[in-house]
Amino acid sequence: MYMIFKHAHLTIIALTFLLFIVSFILTLKQSDKVNHKILKIGPHILYTLFVATFIYMLIVNPLNLYPFVNGWGSSKLAGFVFYVLSITFALKWAKSTIWRYAGLVSAIFWIAMSARLGFADHIKTKGALEDAQTYIEFAQSSLVALC
Repeated sequence: MYMIFKHAHLTIIALTFLLFIVSFILTLKQSDKVNHKILKIGPHILYTLFVATFIYMLIVNPLNLYPFVNGWGSSKLAGFVFYVLSITFALKWAKSTIWRYAGLVSAIFWIAMSARLGFADHIKTKGALEDAQTYIEFAQSSLVALC
């Protein structure tokens, strides 16, 4: 059952990124299709499913990874929050094209960092908090460099 939720979780991530790219392109073209129901409601449904699968995997996880207990789970959660904020910035808050591209780069950065963290098995073990801290510091310094 855990593997089903894990694959659903990864599929949801891919779908949110796909909808973001489509919305981003349509926003740049100033198309009316950006207001389509699927592009407006779809991401919210996917984010809800993402959080539900994340919570399930944290409860049932075989490695005992819990947010706020070890750095791995908290870093993944923070990466997701920054990813969603970057998307919101790129699609809604940014008024110029250059800032929209900055939001795109930021969203790609946060999804890549979260994916890298998700596949870094050596960080998932207890006692590897220093490695997680290194990733967090790298993410912070990279974000500062981007801004």
